[in-house]
Amino acid sequence: MPTRAEELAEEIAALDESVQEAIWEHVAEISFRRGLHALSERYRERLRARGELNYTAEEIMGDLAQLREEVAARDYAG
Repeated sequence: MPTRAEELAEEIAALDESVQEAIWEHVAEISFRRGLHALSERYRERLRARGELNYTAEEIMGDLAQLREEVAARDYAG
């Protein structure tokens, strides 16, 4: 007895090539969105654990400016 995945694969293989390409594009897009969502959730959890989830844009930009200055002082010191 074929599995649902096997049945779908057979149905897709029987379709016109242009329809198959459209299906694969949709699958790729859905997979990409799901992966992006999962990454976003992991990043939010990391920020939450560090107590940084509710930082404002100004706080983030200030932190980035400080990091940039530290890197410049370390890597480009005369």
